[in-house]
Amino acid sequence: MNKLFLVLFTCFSFVFAADGEDSAINWNYRNQVELKKDELARYTLAIDDKIYNLDFRWTLFVNEGLVMLYKFNKFPYQNILYKDYKLKSFKIKLKNRAENAFYEPYALIVFEDFDTKTKKAKFTVLLMDEKRAIQAERVLPKAD
Repeated sequence: MNKLFLVLFTCFSFVFAADGEDSAINWNYRNQVELKKDELARYTLAIDDKIYNLDFRWTLFVNEGLVMLYKFNKFPYQNILYKDYKLKSFKIKLKNRAENAFYEPYALIVFEDFDTKTKKAKFTVLLMDEKRAIQAERVLPKAD
């Protein structure tokens, strides 16, 4: 029985690993941005014919932790991000879940890396809504 379980586990792990880590989620929007200390990143989001602003910046990098300030829909928040898998991102609920949707629409801000020489932090911004379209545009810093 244990050998059968081991064989099945090995086969399925290769199948799921081949798709990549983001294969389970179809992101509506993906963007990478590098920010200096206190440099503002602003994204304009259009969801269901309404315009929202998502602003974030980092203020301090100490003990491998990045202090983040962000604002969505005029509400301010603060997080500390680390490169650790479970602590490297924060999720922002964008809107209530559609009636026939499994997930609620959300934004995920992922802390990718910090360059100690240039003092810049690298982030990936991901947006997901499985039933409605999300239009997004990076306003600040200007996209190249």
